[in-house]
Order: sequence, then C-alpha cells, then structure tokens
Amino acid sequence: MLRRSLYSCMCTRNYANQATFQKKQSPLMKRIVNEFDNYVPKVVDESLAKMTYVNMSEMKDRIKKASEYYTIGRNPVQGEFMLSAYESMNKDLKITDELVHQLQVVVTTVEMLQSYFYFWDDLEDESETRLNKPCWHLVDNIGMMAFNDACILRSFIDEVLRQNFNLEMRDKIMNVYHQVYFNSSMGQHFDAEVSRSKNYDNYTMETYDMICVLKSSAYAIKSPLLLALVLSNKLNKESIDIVENLSADIGILIQCHNDVIDYYNTKGNVTGKSGSDIQLGKCSWVAAAVLRNCNAAQRRIFNENYGNTDPEKVNRILQLYEEINVEKLYKQEEQRRFDVFNKKITTLPKNATPSAEFFKSFYNLVQYYTQDVSSFMYDK
Repeated sequence: MLRRSLYSCMCTRNYANQATFQKKQSPLMKRIVNEFDNYVPKVVDESLAKMTYVNMSEMKDRIKKASEYYTIGRNPVQGEFMLSAYESMNKDLKITDELVHQLQVVVTTVEMLQSYFYFWDDLEDESETRLNKPCWHLVDNIGMMAFNDACILRSFIDEVLRQNFNLEMRDKIMNVYHQVYFNSSMGQHFDAEVSRSKNYDNYTMETYDMICVLKSSAYAIKSPLLLALVLSNKLNKESIDIVENLSADIGILIQCHNDVIDYYNTKGNVTGKSGSDIQLGKCSWVAAAVLRNCNAAQRRIFNENYGNTDPEKVNRILQLYEEINVEKLYKQEEQRRFDVFNKKITTLPKNATPSAEFFKSFYNLVQYYTQDVSSFMYDK
C-alpha cells in the first residue's frame, strides 16, 4: 500500500474553502433520492404492463431483471445531479404528485441508462464484479447475450419516456439521451483503440481528456444538467453553452477518481468493481500520470509490464505506481481541476442559467462523491 490509504487521504484533505463537505437535501430531493429503490420497480412494472405488444412473460421478466440489476441498490448520482440543477432553476416550485412522478421517471431512466453502459463496459473490460455482485454477463449463463440485453434496455428506456411524457417533452429528453449514447460510444471506441495499440507514447493527458469528455463528462455531468434545463423549459443556446463550458473538468475529475479506485481495487483495497485497467492496458488517468512523471528506467518497466494479465507483471506495475506516488499526483490533479472549474464560475454573467450560485453548490455536491472512497460514486 501507499503510505496512507486513499480512504484516509480523501477524508482528511484540506480544501481552500472548506473541510469535508456535508451533503444537504431538500424535502423534494429526499423524496426522490431516498425512495429511489422503492419507485424504480413501480416505474418498470407499470411500463411493462402497458407494453401490450410484448406478450411473452419470459421476455418481460428478462427486461425487468435487466432494468433493475445494476439500477437498484446504488446511489442515483446522476439523478441527484439533475434534481439539484432543477431545483436551482425553479425556486418557487409547487410540488404535485404529477411533478414527483415525472421526476421519478426521469431519474429512473437516467440511472437505467447508466446500467446500459455497465453492460457494455463490463463485457469489453472482461470484468467479474460490479457493485459487489457478479457482472450481468456472468449471471445465469447470460454471456454474450448481455449485448442484446443492453440493446433491449436502451429501447425500453425510450418506451418508458414515451409512456410518461407528451411528444415535445419526450423528444427533448430523448435527444439528451441520444447525444449521450453517441458521445459515449465514440469515447468507448477511442478508449479501446488507444489501449489496443499499446503505443504508450499516445498515453498522454491530452488523449485521456479527449476520451473522458466523450465517454465520461457527457454522461456524468453534462446530461443531468441538460435534463434539468429541459424539464425547466430553459434549454437554449446560451444555457447549453454554459453547461458545455463547465462540464468537462468536473466530468474528467470523476473519471480520474474512478481510475484511482480501479488501481486500489487491483490491490484488493476497495469493494465494488474489480480493477482491470492494468491488465487491459487502459489509457487511464493513473497510467497517463505515471508516464508523465517517470524517468527513463521507470518507463522501461512500464513498457515491459503494462497491459499483461501475468500476476508478476501486474504487481511490478503496482510497485511502480507506489514508487511514483499516485496518491500525491491524484491530490494535485484534483485540486487543479477544481481550480479551473472555480475560475470558470467567476466569468459567468449574473443572469446565467444555470447560475454561478448553482455551480458553487454543485461543486460541493461533486466533492461529496469524490472525497471518500466509501461513497464509491455509484455504490451505496
């Protein structure tokens, strides 16, 4: 292990503006976020019941199981981000049963969209565990049919939206999702191609940022904010430009955080998804940071051992990461990303939507999910 565990490091960091952030939730936020596991099955069941063109109970059971497998039992982080933005744009909000239902549907579908990506990601990474249970493709001999299940889940998300929103609102929400599908798929392509090339000269921060903007930022940060704008009827060129400008650094930071967690999972120190970036030769933030900070001898060690499943070679890479002090590099990178984000906030006009005040609170909410590995982003 490093001199201190990542858990200890993240819990004791001293930020410029505050110590450890304590998350605060409004009554509406508590109702939507805290009851997530209870209403997701209801949204799924009601939508399946209305799908009269699907008559086979076996197929409906499979859709239900696939929809809920990764979705239930984790923190609905993207849903919480969306709700936080939505409330900031609607100060005098009248809470009705219809509003609560629509918010529940959007939170359900945005988290099902995350499950859709988990299906693909776990298959391509040959992962074994996710959220402390076997990956979907390893359940009940599902295997490669997980690809088809992912396609069904994507279509089912559209069906849930179709049943619960009018045509105009549904199309706007689906347009956000379709952008996420497209951008994330391109990001997945570049992620796989760079890793497959094993040309470690290309494992730069510029390459890493490009992949993250497509694969991570678009989903983790940009899409929740765009959804809030859609639901608030405030989606326009100006608001989209603001979200585009302020999403990248925070989204990249979240992925940096997950890459560091993957490293610690490889060492068996954190529960959740089993670590595999080293074995697969991924252009992770850890790999890019180490290559940027290593000497010639250390680079030879990296070249000779990275991207290999041999336990001895994996351990040699882990030793190299310790030597270069990944923990220290991560803390520096984290602070730099937050500093860039805060600087952008100061340039926003007073009437900006989303507002500078919202982004300041959003900054704190993101910190809550990256300050401590016990939160582990998507795992309760």
